[in-house]
Amino acid sequence: MDAVKPLACRALCRLIATIVAGTAALLAGHVLAAEQLEYAVKAAYLVKFPFYVDWPAAAFAQPNAPLVLCVAGEDPFGPLLDEAANGQQVEGHPLVLRRVKTLSRDSGCHIAYVGADVRGDAAHGSGILTVSDARPGGGIIQFVVRDNRVRFSVDDEAAAQNGIAISSKLLNVAVAVKPRAPR
Repeated sequence: MDAVKPLACRALCRLIATIVAGTAALLAGHVLAAEQLEYAVKAAYLVKFPFYVDWPAAAFAQPNAPLVLCVAGEDPFGPLLDEAANGQQVEGHPLVLRRVKTLSRDSGCHIAYVGADVRGDAAHGSGILTVSDARPGGGIIQFVVRDNRVRFSVDDEAAAQNGIAISSKLLNVAVAVKPRAPR
C-alpha cells in the first residue's frame, strides 16, 4: 500500500504540472491575442488619421505625391500595419509605409509612429504628425488603453507648432485634447 502512495503522488504532481503548464500557455495565448488585437486597432487608427489632418501646403511636392506613414524605431506592428495600409489612398495620395530607425525633420514622413526607443520631439516644427503610445512628450497623438479599448489623446498645441490642423471630428472623439494656445 505504501508503494502505491508515491505512484499516486507522482501522477497527481504530473497532472497538476500539466494543468499549470496548460493554463500558462492558454493565458499567454490570450495575452498574445489581446496584444495583437491592440496593435491591429492602432494600425487601423494610423491609416485613418490622415483623413482628418491638413498638412502645410509644402508637405506634398506634387499633387499625386505619396503620403508617407513611418514607423520610427521599434516596430510593434509587424505585418498588421502593412495589411491596414495596403491599397489605401488619402485625397489622391497613395499611402506608403516606411520603417526608419530614427526620426528627423527631413525623414520624408507625413505621419510617424514613434516607438518607445525614439524621441518624438526630434520632429518638432517639422510638419510631421507624430503618434505614440502614451508617454510624456511622445507625440501629437498618443494612444491610451482605457476599459480595454484603444483610444487616443491629442496635443493640438503641438500640432499647431508643427503646422498641422486636426479636424474637429477627430478632436471630438479623443479622450483628451490639449487645446491650442490663443493667438
